[in-house]
Amino acid sequence: MYAQLCKRLSEEAPNFDPPDGPCTFNRLLLSKCQDEFERRRRASEIWDGSEGSALSAEQEEERAAAKRKMVGNLRFIGELGKLEIIHESILHRCIQQLLEKRRSRPMVDLAEDLECLCQIMKTCGKVLDKPKAKNLMDQYFERMYQLSSNMELLSRVRFMLQDVLDLRAANWVPRKVAQVDGPRTIRQVREEAAHDLGVYIPPPSSHGPPRSSGPISPLAGVSSFFPQPGGNRTGMEDVFMGAVTLGTGPGVISSQPDKYGYDSNGFGGGVSGGGSYRPRQQQGNKHFNNQNYNRQQQNNQYNQQQNYSNIANKDLPPRFKKMFSHSSGGGSSSSDGEVSLRPAASSMMLKPKTPGVLPQSALGQQGNDHHIHSSLPLAPQPQPPNQKPTPPLMHKDPPILIKQASMEKSKANRNKGPSREEWLRRVKNLSEQLLKEQNLDETVDNYRSLKLPERLTAEAAQVIINLLLTQEESNRELGSQLLEKLRSEGLMNVDRLFDGVKQVLGQLDDLVNDVPRVKSHMAGILGHLIASGTLPLADVAEPLEGGQHFPLFLLVLQTLHKLLGKSNLTQTFNESKVNLLNLLPESDRTKEKLADLLEDRELSFLFPLLRIQSDLWRALVADPTPHAFYKYIKDTLDPEHHTAPGFINALMTVLVKYIVQETTLAAGADPTTIPEKMVTEREQELLAKFKPVLQAFLHDHLPLQVTAIYALQVFTYTNNFPKGMLLRWFVNLYDLEIVEEDAFLTWKEDLSQDYPGKGKALFQVNQWLTWLQETEEDDEEDDGDA
Repeated sequence: MYAQLCKRLSEEAPNFDPPDGPCTFNRLLLSKCQDEFERRRRASEIWDGSEGSALSAEQEEERAAAKRKMVGNLRFIGELGKLEIIHESILHRCIQQLLEKRRSRPMVDLAEDLECLCQIMKTCGKVLDKPKAKNLMDQYFERMYQLSSNMELLSRVRFMLQDVLDLRAANWVPRKVAQVDGPRTIRQVREEAAHDLGVYIPPPSSHGPPRSSGPISPLAGVSSFFPQPGGNRTGMEDVFMGAVTLGTGPGVISSQPDKYGYDSNGFGGGVSGGGSYRPRQQQGNKHFNNQNYNRQQQNNQYNQQQNYSNIANKDLPPRFKKMFSHSSGGGSSSSDGEVSLRPAASSMMLKPKTPGVLPQSALGQQGNDHHIHSSLPLAPQPQPPNQKPTPPLMHKDPPILIKQASMEKSKANRNKGPSREEWLRRVKNLSEQLLKEQNLDETVDNYRSLKLPERLTAEAAQVIINLLLTQEESNRELGSQLLEKLRSEGLMNVDRLFDGVKQVLGQLDDLVNDVPRVKSHMAGILGHLIASGTLPLADVAEPLEGGQHFPLFLLVLQTLHKLLGKSNLTQTFNESKVNLLNLLPESDRTKEKLADLLEDRELSFLFPLLRIQSDLWRALVADPTPHAFYKYIKDTLDPEHHTAPGFINALMTVLVKYIVQETTLAAGADPTTIPEKMVTEREQELLAKFKPVLQAFLHDHLPLQVTAIYALQVFTYTNNFPKGMLLRWFVNLYDLEIVEEDAFLTWKEDLSQDYPGKGKALFQVNQWLTWLQETEEDDEEDDGDA
């Protein structure tokens, strides 16, 4: 999940680096990953150094936490590699460092590195295992194979390495066993046997040997039914026999070892082998490949034959005795000695299963296995002498009818109620009835009696609004009242209503062809919902940020102006804290453009300071002396606005505009070339001339200084970043002590998207800001030494 989040951020986060290089987020992420990888080694060396003395309980806990973090970080790096955020070459370097041989380091200390290696291989090994990297991967796995046979390593680490070897041998498809967490219950063992082997294992009889309840291991669930010499009989000896050949054919379990020393069930010892690595499905462990082990295998086979003869002389059915006699004679068992897994006709396994006993997973297998079992020969099942018949384990209830279950399912489908389309059609009919009869209360009662499911409320709101968009203004107002009434009566949740509104906004552009004034109609509906308190103004502004469906929000404000008046709209707008600049298209996201738009729609009262910029410009052009300009501000502007960001923005914009129009951006100047030195010196002189005015409002106000920098950024952005202008102004503002270094560094680190052009502005001044930061750090060190 975190890797996917990083993928989104790498695509959508703002970029402050040069366009031809990696984006800022990717660069920082790679640097962090590298630091964490290197920190892994340093942390390991710290703990290794303290192994000579016993660790306290707290230190052991810290070491375990550090290890969990280390493994988690490596898995995260692997996930980043799978999403191609980290290049494959970086992952290969990580793997090579984890497999690096160091003579001074004991083999046992490689455990943590190898655990990290297994984690990163499990995570992104499939991505790295490509034809072009085959030679590297083969070298990695050859080294891992050698380590998996090294007895100096912990067994846990060797098994982890072997699991990775097996994973690659299986084409990176995890084993089914890996999906099972912990031991399985006896019921799960029976269900798996019924599904995989076509054999159902019923619970043991109450007369049989007791067994412990709770989870058991997978092998114990089957081996508990095998006959043990001298042990109690469970009545299932005719079906399961341990360590004997039960013949061939479908459904038969063979215990004969294959050419690699494994039987068909995956058990067996190793065989001699060597050379390059092979997975354990194809080759045993090298540690056991010696002559002593081969002699032990021969002794085991002889002992097994003796045990089989002893078992055959005891209480086994006749057909198994016959087979043991063939086996003990030294020859292989013939076809006469083969035993089918198909029980006799009188066996309890052919009795009908009751629903409470037969596992659900075996139902679908019954029909498929019938054909297989019918082809196997039926063997007689004589009862051993001097033994009472085994009592039946299941009732003789009629078999389960699969068809009956499907009939009940289809019947339930018919009774589950109206479909989604039927529900929405009923809502539309109610809305049309309202517009026709103009009876709001009756429509609300009909909606209540409809008992619409909660999950369809948002779509119901969408259906109502879509219908209202095609109606006249009076009907749109009545429909808005219906939505307000449904909300106040608790029949429509406000979140569901807003979801319906967003669904309509998503298809608004497609409705323009059918309803040319669809945005005006939508603004009227939203205006009534906001004025009545049904929807907050801030929520309505959220899906319209970035200029979406412009000028819909301005139309909503105009509707609210008619419904609420100036004072109430101003209060509602200020409480919503909506940034109106963010709701404009990026090309129009300037104070001047916003002021013009608000003035055209008679909404200038919402931003009284927007007009102050034009007033300041007229005053400055009329008398361009600092004293007269400062006196005008003091006489016309309330003192409470002197520290308002809007005023600082307007002040900085006006002064920058006046100075550059007199110097570097005068008529006929080329903004794509660096101005001459004489012109830039004149620019600096004019800025120094107005320094007292700027200092009067910016001195000791760091946030206002940052606002002034943003005003400069937006001005250069609207003028297509004249060559060298932003850097020149940064240097002049710093040298004249108008803006402090902390303000510049705060602006650099700020990630606000309220002002356009931040990425390109950073690219132009990043080197100077780096110098400024280093200078400040050097000054702090000098002060500390003093």
